[in-house]
Amino acid sequence: MLSWHQTLSSKRTRSESEDSLADTPPSQNDIAAGQTQANESCTSAAAADDGTFCDDEDENDTISTDDNSRVSEHEWPECWSQAQVRYFSTNYKWLISRNQKLGCSVCSQVCARVDMQQGQRVSQEWSGCLISSFGRDKAAQQNSLRKKIKEQRDSIYHKKAVEIKEKATQNTMQKHIEDMRKADYASTCNVFRTAYKIGKHGRPFTDMPIDVQLQVLNGVKMGRVLHSNNSCANILDHIAAEMKKKVVNDIVMNERKLCVLIDESTTISGKSVLVVCLRSAISSENPDTILFELIELRSCFASRRLNHRLELAVCDVLKEVGGINHFKIFLDQLYSLYHASPKNQRELTESAHNVGQRLLVIGRVLSVRWVASSERTVKAVWENYQALQVHFTSRAKYKGLNDVLTTVSFVVNLGIMYDALTELSDLSRMLQRRDMTLDQADRQLDRQIRVFESMISTPGPYTQTAIEAEREKIFRNVCLHENQRVIKINHGQSFRSLAENTDSHLLSDIKVLQSDSWPASLDIQYGDAAVRRLCQRFRVGERESVLGFREYKDLKASKTPAALKPLLTAVHTIAVSTSECERAFSSMNDTLTDKRNSLDIKRLSNMIFLKCNGPPLDQFNAQTYVQTWLALGRRSAASTNCEAQSERKVEPKTCWSLF
Repeated sequence: MLSWHQTLSSKRTRSESEDSLADTPPSQNDIAAGQTQANESCTSAAAADDGTFCDDEDENDTISTDDNSRVSEHEWPECWSQAQVRYFSTNYKWLISRNQKLGCSVCSQVCARVDMQQGQRVSQEWSGCLISSFGRDKAAQQNSLRKKIKEQRDSIYHKKAVEIKEKATQNTMQKHIEDMRKADYASTCNVFRTAYKIGKHGRPFTDMPIDVQLQVLNGVKMGRVLHSNNSCANILDHIAAEMKKKVVNDIVMNERKLCVLIDESTTISGKSVLVVCLRSAISSENPDTILFELIELRSCFASRRLNHRLELAVCDVLKEVGGINHFKIFLDQLYSLYHASPKNQRELTESAHNVGQRLLVIGRVLSVRWVASSERTVKAVWENYQALQVHFTSRAKYKGLNDVLTTVSFVVNLGIMYDALTELSDLSRMLQRRDMTLDQADRQLDRQIRVFESMISTPGPYTQTAIEAEREKIFRNVCLHENQRVIKINHGQSFRSLAENTDSHLLSDIKVLQSDSWPASLDIQYGDAAVRRLCQRFRVGERESVLGFREYKDLKASKTPAALKPLLTAVHTIAVSTSECERAFSSMNDTLTDKRNSLDIKRLSNMIFLKCNGPPLDQFNAQTYVQTWLALGRRSAASTNCEAQSERKVEPKTCWSLF
């Protein structure tokens, strides 16, 4: 029996034998032998072009790892050597083998789907892996297989099958369906943008028909339906639900650290609701806080826990320092005097006008509200001091209040509280910033503690003014007098208590992440224990974070290593305050007005979510939400399966003809 190298001794001999065998039809016995296995399936790759084979040594060196795995996966004919198997499987990607018989992967896939056209069918032998060799010796068997491969490559049926497969990969049917529904998408997207504008800007749902009519008059295609106020509400609910799903999926799929902020409020209709805000590094490395949901409470006695460190510090100072309670009680009397009686408020306004002052509103001080509100109240008393004294002297029943107001001790107390609340108010506003992180807040608090410690010996500007008024016995053209019953606040004790109580709420382990707090001689293991405690608390990889922190120290904090970023992201995810919940309350009050108080909590939650978290109108991708809307079986704007909304008839006026 001749070897493969002897039969292919030269390219010329190979070409001549190939051309001569190309005219020989395949064996009938070969075809008949495969009828019992016509339905067997195979898998392989795509088609190739060349039908020749060259047994060069260099070719074996170019065989890839994928080709080797493909060779070992199939049971190729026995008449082929390993080099021949590699050659044919590489150059004829559509060639497959099973049980030592050849087949065509393209024809098997097309045959399983549909006939090509009338009078043309793919070969059952090639589609069912039934092609076998024939001949007395190995050379004849090899020539027969090569001839059949060439005939299959050049056959019209195989080329048509390749064409059908290429078209199938282009998703022609799906694109055709999308083209058919492009008109539906365009008009429905226009309707969705209109509804989103209404929800984003807090407009009533009844604006929907008017906005649609305006756009139709401007030549915009708005379809036939989805133009009512009910459709607008349903569309906004769908958009908000899809946006919330995207937020939750991003947090869950990426396993992001999450901080949940909860606060309680009451709506205009008297319902108690729970505001839930989420803080997480959603789709970025920088954490952000978003309003997520409003939940109606069945009981109005839900617990309320706030993490306002400054309010806690002020409450502690209120208990420790004598005289502050008396000062608070007096200001509460002023608040009740002018807020409970419009007549008294009007008289105070006239007194302020007479002395040429701009009246400021006097509110409560040192209550459960923000520190900034207490600062505004003390500022109002400081600025309206002369007007208050004029009003108190105008009526005899205010003699007791006037005696307290014009004492030296009260003016000194007013200056001390004005300095303290001014510092706390500025710090509170900085902590309410949305981009404020826990380590930044720690820096701000540490700096403020040093300010309070300095103010123990060096009074603030308002305290100095009050001390000068005490020495001269006159303040804002009002004569002052001594009164032992009015307790004077101890200046040093008050600011020392503020510094100590503010410091008691700090998270000391975070300081090791701040390069400015590192000692001059930095040990290589400095802060490793604190980093380990933080990792255990936030459930972050401990060993990686410690190694990243050591690299961070070697770089002198000039660059943040990748191993330390998960811990920093977890630290930054912790919310500094519940200011975002307060913003949600403000947005809720703007949305749920007296004329719009019938919204249920679920729809109100969706409206506030879109208003607070939705992108601007020019960045809103309506097509995404239209696709999910139609996937749920909802109507498109161009649907003809329902009756269009009838136009509202308006009685004409005769003057319209002039306009």
